[in-house]
Amino acid sequence: MAKYGDTVLFHVSKYTDTAKRIKRLIYEYVLETGFAPKVEQIKQELNLTEETVRESLRDLEGGIIIAMQNKQHLHIKEFMGQKLPEDAILPDLGEIFYARPFANFKNHHKIFVEGEQKWFGECPVEAVTVSYFFPGKEVALQSMCHETHETIEIIGKDGQLLDYKPKTFRIYWGRPFGQWLSAKGYEGDFIFPCDSNYFFHSEEIYRDWRKRNTDAAGQIFTPIELNHLLRIFNYGHERFDFQYHVPLLKILLASVSTGIIRWKMLIPIPNIFFLSIVKLLRDVHKFKYKLFLDIKAW
Repeated sequence: MAKYGDTVLFHVSKYTDTAKRIKRLIYEYVLETGFAPKVEQIKQELNLTEETVRESLRDLEGGIIIAMQNKQHLHIKEFMGQKLPEDAILPDLGEIFYARPFANFKNHHKIFVEGEQKWFGECPVEAVTVSYFFPGKEVALQSMCHETHETIEIIGKDGQLLDYKPKTFRIYWGRPFGQWLSAKGYEGDFIFPCDSNYFFHSEEIYRDWRKRNTDAAGQIFTPIELNHLLRIFNYGHERFDFQYHVPLLKILLASVSTGIIRWKMLIPIPNIFFLSIVKLLRDVHKFKYKLFLDIKAW
């Protein structure tokens, strides 16, 4: 297998060395303590100015690596439809809210690494490859069904999906790419895209929920589909120099197993859910973020 970065055709944009240093420090904190550092800690440990740190954090946010706390989420009492634990402490305004795939506060997505629990997930979608960050170790994410509150569990190792329980459960990806940054009241909000991502104990439970939520814009996926998809786009996510990549041949070969193409009456149809990524790219430019992306052959 080609090593990470070996087949890059071109970089749309690349993180600065300072941004890479900050990313490394953020994840060192998360892996050691379960939580991300404050901006002041980043400044002191790396001997950087506030302006330099903020500029790099903005680039990391635009690259969908982190998300910063904003006014819309400053006083939330629920997270993805579930009440926050009583001892949950939300980040202050302008501090790190997500260091994907980790949340910077306690919630109902608990991550266990060989039985130890001090980490919390930020999104059901990214839960399927969180094990990338703990090489060689078995990682379990335990959460609950959005409707029934029954236990959901995902077990992985080195990004591979080893098991999931129950076998019927599905992951609801709540917002097409085109709605990520342009929804009314949440313009330019990098936290918002995950707000309505849920676990459902079964497809039947999801269908019942969907009948009562007719304005829901998302789709459901199997854990296997999303594991295949994310392993294509975020291979190497745990590296300090990682940025999302588009491996053209891999996408083409895995288009069915990842849900990018779905069969309807024996005809392969491109999934419109993913086609809206074109609008997301326009919105990134609209809000003056750089596009940190690698285009790869494989």
